[in-house]
Amino acid sequence: MIHGIEAQIEAMRAIWPDFAMVERDGDAAAWEGPVRPLLQTYRVGIFYRAPLLIENLDPRRLQPRVSVLNPQLRPRPGDREGRLPHVYYGPNGGVTLCLLDPEAGDWSPADLLAETTIPWTIEWLAAYEGWRATGEWTASGRHVEVARR
Repeated sequence: MIHGIEAQIEAMRAIWPDFAMVERDGDAAAWEGPVRPLLQTYRVGIFYRAPLLIENLDPRRLQPRVSVLNPQLRPRPGDREGRLPHVYYGPNGGVTLCLLDPEAGDWSPADLLAETTIPWTIEWLAAYEGWRATGEWTASGRHVEVARR
């Protein structure tokens, strides 16, 4: 069963009360809130548009978009290329996190963001903190380029 935006909003409110819905437009919503994986607290933004029943349910296009709002993600010290691992770079320079492998069936619109996206964001940020310190990425999964809308 596909969860509509109302179910997503209610689950976010119940499970992650510190996440505020900052935008709502029809079947789309955006939230902002704090997470603390290990060493510091991050403010993250999540945007999601629930699909229509007649849409192709391709997770490559429908997955939630997660960005770190504060503090800004940084490459490792001394990294001349300045690239971050497991992220998608947008045409305007924005960065969204790679949280899932759409080919592995990790996520679908039948999943609640509060039960998947936020825990995966915390795991991603823990791996990011470790990568900044050691140069090794420890999170599970593989990075897959996704066609953006």
